Amino acid sequence: MITRTLQEFVNEWRLGDLATMSPEGPNVSPKGTFQALDGDRIAFAELRSPQSMANIEQDNRVQVAMVDVFARKGARFRGNATFHPANTETAAELRPRWIELFGDGLMARSSGFVVIDVVSVKSLTTPAYDVGATEKQLRADYMARFAAMQEHWFKTQS
Repeated sequence: MITRTLQEFVNEWRLGDLATMSPEGPNVSPKGTFQALDGDRIAFAELRSPQSMANIEQDNRVQVAMVDVFARKGARFRGNATFHPANTETAAELRPRWIELFGDGLMARSSGFVVIDVVSVKSLTTPAYDVGATEKQLRADYMARFAAMQEHWFKTQS
């Protein structure tokens, strides 16, 4: 279901928006530790996510949107989430990979891992592709915009 290309994208990009449902309505929370475990599952380390965790406990249906802002394309993963606390076998199996990627310091703050059994994947692209834009053009445009935004930020800092 999750192609090799999408698995590589998840593993390299790492940043996605997790959507859960609470009694008050939708909750969207960015997560920066996503990894594809295989062709059916993605996961992230739980770090400072009390609302997301409470929502998953009540309703484990989730959606994750990951978008490469430079290429303006990505994917939406829909699935069922399961939390694996740090003291479980699953968390012990996952922890070394996350420590290698994110370091001991950050992972020491993790209470465990959320594994999402993906039930559907949908590609996301900007409508600019529909009217002839190329990835190379979009990347160049956004790189220039991103560089200008960063330059402005650095100029405004004391």
